[in-house]
Amino acid sequence: MCEDPGTRRRRAESAILAHLARHPLAADTEQGIAQWWLGPMGVDVPLVDVRQALEALQRDGRIERATLPDGRAIFRAPRP
Repeated sequence: MCEDPGTRRRRAESAILAHLARHPLAADTEQGIAQWWLGPMGVDVPLVDVRQALEALQRDGRIERATLPDGRAIFRAPRP
């Protein structure tokens, strides 16, 4: 049975938050999060769902986006 996009996004959100709970200083790009955080957890969702999960978590203030000097964006737990 195929999951709808909302369900996939929520699974990605939960997995991202679980990863950050275990690794509070972790930070990575969208692609890195999909491959290195979600992949080992068995959360295989399209990159668009990862992106939407990150956007939703950022809107809620549960993660933050930081821009590296080379212009790439990374996502991490909010810093005090």
